[in-house]
Amino acid sequence: MNRADEMSLQELVEAARSGALDRRGFLSGAAKAGLSVSLATGIFGAVEGAAGAAGRAAGPIRSVSFQDGGKTVVVAIAQATVQLDPAFAGGNGYGDIIPTNENLYEGLTRYKNGGTDIEPALAESWTASDDGLTVVFKIRSGVTFHDGTPVDGKAVADSLLRQFDKNNPLYNEGMVYAEIIFAEVASIAATGDLEVTFTLNRPITILPANMAVFAANIASPTAVAQYGADYSTHPSGTGPFKFDSWTKDVELVLVANDAYWGGRPKLDKVIFRTISDDTVRLTELQTGGIDIANQIDFKDADTVKNDSNLTLITGPFLNVQFVGVNQTLKPMDNPNVRQALQYAINKQNIADVIFYGNYTLGAGPIAPGLVGYDASLANTYTYDPDKAKSLLADAGDVSFDFYNRTNSFWPLLGQLIQADLEAVGIKTNLKSLEDAEFFAALNASQAPAFLNDWTWDNADPDNVMFSLFTAPRAVTRLGYKNDRVNELNTQAQTETDPDKRQAEYVEAQTLILQDAIKVILGYPSRLIGTSNKIQGLLLSPIGNVTLRDVDLAS
Repeated sequence: MNRADEMSLQELVEAARSGALDRRGFLSGAAKAGLSVSLATGIFGAVEGAAGAAGRAAGPIRSVSFQDGGKTVVVAIAQATVQLDPAFAGGNGYGDIIPTNENLYEGLTRYKNGGTDIEPALAESWTASDDGLTVVFKIRSGVTFHDGTPVDGKAVADSLLRQFDKNNPLYNEGMVYAEIIFAEVASIAATGDLEVTFTLNRPITILPANMAVFAANIASPTAVAQYGADYSTHPSGTGPFKFDSWTKDVELVLVANDAYWGGRPKLDKVIFRTISDDTVRLTELQTGGIDIANQIDFKDADTVKNDSNLTLITGPFLNVQFVGVNQTLKPMDNPNVRQALQYAINKQNIADVIFYGNYTLGAGPIAPGLVGYDASLANTYTYDPDKAKSLLADAGDVSFDFYNRTNSFWPLLGQLIQADLEAVGIKTNLKSLEDAEFFAALNASQAPAFLNDWTWDNADPDNVMFSLFTAPRAVTRLGYKNDRVNELNTQAQTETDPDKRQAEYVEAQTLILQDAIKVILGYPSRLIGTSNKIQGLLLSPIGNVTLRDVDLAS
């Protein structure tokens, strides 16, 4: 009898990790242990370090760096990491953001760990003029980039201008978040050795919060100029961890920045791995292959809670999920078809089947807890398949490509919605893509309908209302331009009375729902699973995995 046939799952994983078992031996032993071929293949792929559950290699397990005498933490995320330049972050999904933001890079400001209050980072202070049209950031003295370049006013300005100034030789249209972080910015200039001044078109108050967004992270202009298009493989920020190595689809390794201005982090090394399958990510956590699973499936919450070796971290999460449509593409140019989608989708079923009730059903685009949220907007469209069918009566045969993502719960969510639409006579072709391809299709106006979400980059409703419905991406992704919505979103950026701001955002959301440009599915909770050895990790309401305060118990 093959020895693998008698091994427990944990023993199989350890044997595979050490190279004592090849793929065939692992799959044979896993089958004897009662695992399906697909699950066993996924686990082998995760141990091997492949991105997701496919287990592509058939040779020995690649070595992944674990404890080597220092404090090393392995973090698994569901999304693939494509590149490491903060100026391009967001264009490929969260796989580029989670490892880098507040770990490898920092902005002028940042969010207090575990919260949404703004605090100083590379800027030790900032001051707005009386008319609100200029904001001066004073740069923290004595800080250097990981490559040794001093952080001063010119370095900060140079880093930001490559996104802001379209005439800058380093400008690239792929820097898609520039439209958000530089909203209403007229100019950026170094006005002193340790000073950067922003001039605004209007006195909006969200600039300090926007400077804490991942895309506003400051990169060494020396490294950017030296490496050009290859900068992503030679990244240099100012964060508590600096770049060590990167094997795409296997691991991204960061090591402690001994010269970090906030004090050397407690961890010596952090390894980010992509494991797209929720079950595989949980298994790796249970068997010690990873220390932090950034995303836990809600059906597995009790499993983590009841494991004495693990900890479940929960907390508020500012996120909205939706089905978006591009009204310039057929059949979404027909308002009856767009409205039929609203009535056809069973949001409660999504909450029950995927999120086990850890879900607030969708109302408007603004999430609960923020100015502008109005629970009564959920009554605009209720689940009514018969109403959907009546709207489609004169539409003929309705079919379209329905774009979706491949990681975590997205495939199942797409299948549930596809079944709801099929039940009212709408045929969809699910096109499941990796995040980078998915967002590229959206930005190229190729998707008539798509399933997506938005996690707040800051805790202001403007971040979703302006970004999704007024900024240029409203046209590229949705084919959407509503002058009154744009007027309301613009007014709300300068409104200081919370009651008036609430009214402006409720009116804007009401119009967006009337236009039926998005089906607001709901607002999920978020779970992180960790080894009990992890100390100091807080769940961020805006999705960050901030590791500067994390320690590993002995």
